[in-house]
Amino acid sequence: MPKARRRSAHRAERFEEMALPEELLSVLTDQGLTRAFEIQEAILPDALAGRDVLARAETGSGKTLAFALSMTARFRGRRVHRRRPIGVVLVPTRELAVQVVDTIHPFARAVGIRAQLVAGGMNIDKQADAVARGVHIVVATPGRLIDLAERGALLLDRVETTVIDEADHMADLGFLPQVRDILAATPMGTQKMLFSATLDGQVEALVDAFLVDPISHETVPVAAAVATMEHHVLAIQPADKRSVTAALAARAGRTLLFTRTQLGAERVAQELLEVGVRAAALHGSKQQGLRTNVLAGFRQGAFPVLVATDVAARGLHIDDVTMVVHVDPADDAKEYVHRSGRTARAGADGIVVTLALPHQTGPTATVLARADVQADPEEITGIDDAALAALGARLPAGHPVEDPALTKYKGAPRKLDLRRQGGANSRRAHERRTNEERRAAWSDEKPQQTGRGRRGSRASGGTASRTATRGGSTKSTRKRSGGDGGGRPAPSPSRGRRGGRSGRGGTR
Repeated sequence: MPKARRRSAHRAERFEEMALPEELLSVLTDQGLTRAFEIQEAILPDALAGRDVLARAETGSGKTLAFALSMTARFRGRRVHRRRPIGVVLVPTRELAVQVVDTIHPFARAVGIRAQLVAGGMNIDKQADAVARGVHIVVATPGRLIDLAERGALLLDRVETTVIDEADHMADLGFLPQVRDILAATPMGTQKMLFSATLDGQVEALVDAFLVDPISHETVPVAAAVATMEHHVLAIQPADKRSVTAALAARAGRTLLFTRTQLGAERVAQELLEVGVRAAALHGSKQQGLRTNVLAGFRQGAFPVLVATDVAARGLHIDDVTMVVHVDPADDAKEYVHRSGRTARAGADGIVVTLALPHQTGPTATVLARADVQADPEEITGIDDAALAALGARLPAGHPVEDPALTKYKGAPRKLDLRRQGGANSRRAHERRTNEERRAAWSDEKPQQTGRGRRGSRASGGTASRTATRGGSTKSTRKRSGGDGGGRPAPSPSRGRRGGRSGRGGTR
């Protein structure tokens, strides 16, 4: 049977009314924070008292600050032990680990304690050395923490507080068995705090196994998290998707675009650079140092557009994102909520736009209905459509700009090598534009052509056009059109094979 969970009656609106040390209150004041968010005023009194806490809280609700304050306040003035942290924070992704440790650092410094990032994709020997010297709090991804424990570089026998953040995302990624192993290695009866957007299935089993008489807190329901946003669904044709995406990305303000695949993120970012929009891609296949650098540049405002897969949809807090664009519509309501949650955070305004092709409008309507979002599709007839103008969309400059991912930003790894990256490629940009012109010309001519004339059109350029219209890759289009990128007519079949190989090799 599930454990009975008591709900806390604590309520305190201002941080100064809570039992926080003066050093932490001073840091909060410096950061312009005086009043607690709902989840903070609910959690902090119980967390400071050392109670087990179970919280259903959405991303952007302020939970990271809540457990950061409670841990630094409780560990203030404590002695550090070699290889033995007294606090552990478990998170599902490296990006979230970086964000959490950045949140903790100023408060930890204020009370004289140390926090250390422990995550995959980074130098494990440096992380092991830092833990060996002694840290109070370790912020870790489960796999890397277990790697260090198996090396003997980290011991969990002195842990007094363990935080499991984004537990439902841990379950989605298959990390809960590792989380169970870590919790089993910490002393029984020590404080556990678990945060999750949903509390069911594997997460429920984890709570029942390791939390003792937890105090339960809940902020707004999952679906209600998107209620404060302005939602739009733009019904577009395949031929208009690239130009509509570019127009939305060229708007004033910070914009986050989501694609379904890693290749899609790279392609969209490249296309935006080619038309004059400074954008960079973020996805799981990027080297960790490059991902850290891209996020640092976007947070600092060095470029206004980030194109990401769902690796950025969970837990990351990026200030002042005023629009989220689902370039590829979300597959389910949960994904829609977490993607959309990158805007309208902490009471701010935000706009969420979904681009839906004809075959996607039905599934998109279903997803939005399950997320309790009402947004009727708006038919977009062209780049000058009034609905786009109302969203702040505007024509991009039209000429290639420098890839912002080729710049090193403050906060990037010191030894990061950016020289092996490729920037905007003018030849590929010209090829894309040429193929678009061929497709448009074929589409315009097709209704007037009959018999042999229609076959002639397909022979001279229709194959490439059909490939592009069906959503085929640029590589496939280049292969069928000769791949020379010079805008010349398609070569003869004997030369086309050689041209196709050249086209593929030139873009790798």
